[in-house]
Amino acid sequence: MRKLFIFLAILLLLPVPVFAKYDPLAVPNNKYGIHIVDPNGLGDAAKLVNSGGGDWGYVTLVIQEDDRDLGKWQRVLNDMRSLHLIPIVRIATHINGDSWAKPYNDSASDWARFLNSLNWPTENRYVSIFNEPNHANEWGKSLDPEDYARTLVRHAQKLHEASEDFFVLPAGLDVSAASDGRSLDASVFLSRMFQAEPKLADHLDGWASHSYPNPAFSGSPYATGRGTLRSYQWELNRLKELGVTKKLPVFITETGWVHSEGVVVNSGLLSSAAVGANLTIAATSVWTDPDIVAVTPFVLSYQGLPFDHFSWKKLGSEDFYSQYQTYQQIPKQKGQPRQREKYTLDHKIIPETLVAGSTYVLEALLKNEGQGILTEQNKEYTLTFTSDAKMLMVYNPLPVMEPHQFGTLTVHLETPNAPGTHAYALNLLHNGNTITVEAGTLTLVPPPSVTVRLNLGWRNDSSASNATVLVYDNLALIHKIQGVTFKNGTATVGELRNVVPGNKYRIVTLVPYYLPTQSISVLKPDTTIIDMPKALPLDFDRDGALSFGDILAVVKLQPNFIMSLFVAP
Repeated sequence: MRKLFIFLAILLLLPVPVFAKYDPLAVPNNKYGIHIVDPNGLGDAAKLVNSGGGDWGYVTLVIQEDDRDLGKWQRVLNDMRSLHLIPIVRIATHINGDSWAKPYNDSASDWARFLNSLNWPTENRYVSIFNEPNHANEWGKSLDPEDYARTLVRHAQKLHEASEDFFVLPAGLDVSAASDGRSLDASVFLSRMFQAEPKLADHLDGWASHSYPNPAFSGSPYATGRGTLRSYQWELNRLKELGVTKKLPVFITETGWVHSEGVVVNSGLLSSAAVGANLTIAATSVWTDPDIVAVTPFVLSYQGLPFDHFSWKKLGSEDFYSQYQTYQQIPKQKGQPRQREKYTLDHKIIPETLVAGSTYVLEALLKNEGQGILTEQNKEYTLTFTSDAKMLMVYNPLPVMEPHQFGTLTVHLETPNAPGTHAYALNLLHNGNTITVEAGTLTLVPPPSVTVRLNLGWRNDSSASNATVLVYDNLALIHKIQGVTFKNGTATVGELRNVVPGNKYRIVTLVPYYLPTQSISVLKPDTTIIDMPKALPLDFDRDGALSFGDILAVVKLQPNFIMSLFVAP
């Protein structure tokens, strides 16, 4: 037993990893998404991908290195959290002339620092490293698979060093491109990548694919092989040929058909209605593949050349082409991505010691330090209280709190009439997970008492009857004990329930014809001795205050009686 105890103690002392990505296919997942170029379209994106019974769909968006505004992108991620959208961030460099520049030397460190500074909506942080580098214009006008492979590894390493929550995807390739000097065949590009970095797959967490229905983005949804909706399957098979055995879940970050509507109508292309029909076919065939995590067709809104025929939003309008409504109607799953949940209190809401047989209203300031939005809407979060004693707790409605926000947690607790020490836990329940807000032990003590010592004027015998003792918690009166008798200046008042031992209370004594006296004292769990200031016999009208009425009242009293209030007869 001693060896077992030491072993368990060592286990408790070992560091526990806090951050670790999870398999997105191991939780309920809504794979449907959309690609956007403008974060202002997030509301429309949410209506699209979270329709048909779905929730927590995906959105692919691009962040350029010259637009790393922390405030801006945190607001975007906050909006995505509120809208229940999972971001797939594709990082980009900047436009240099008519092409995209290559990443600079410290690009990986800067991206890791920036992206790790953001509070993401979910535990997994999906990041795709640049775009179609088998096109020269996407890689500084060069075709250099070896350079891209090294760049990909370097960025993956820096992201994983910053946080194991980062889920790194490579750039999607153009699998239909030919080797013509402006682009490089994807098969050749992949082969040279893995020759340069044989352990490249070890640095990846998933695979990004641009599985477009070619030729001319107008191919059949039933077609198979390279250059079709099933291009990702060709890519995975090519990876196996290159010796990759690691299972890489698939993210189709670009796909979709062009339609005839655009700046100039092209009647040779499919109508938006036909595109919608193809989307439905894809959803019931290709995209049912259990290896697919997300499908984000290109593009929600593009209001001009060169991608106007891809745009799901009508040009110069707030309306959408019919494919938008068709995609909405596709049945979807209610996703439940994991979110890191953490809530802290500014102080313990359950004191270490309370009184048996009492009721309390307890408050503390709660801070949301996690990724979720605390809300009772749709019963998403429930507060529970468990204890090995029969204690009743109810709570006020939970405050709505986004990450980094504060709210007041108010609970009403009723303790049993049985002293003792009991373990308890205050938890939040969300999606079947338990988040501990506070846990500890609570000691219940018998109702305590106070012994009040009081001098009435300058009397040798400070005895009095029909006194009143008041107990205040700040401005709230919690006890009013009447008919108290002071004998030789001392009275004991017991059975003080609903107080918290260790807290300060204001104790007030009211003796007829004497001005009130008070003392602020910390109540002990048993008996607290309280020495009151001298009580002055100046309240002749017995209104509890020194006022003009006392002058009028004093003339109605016998002189001997007045004298007895000051000194003993």
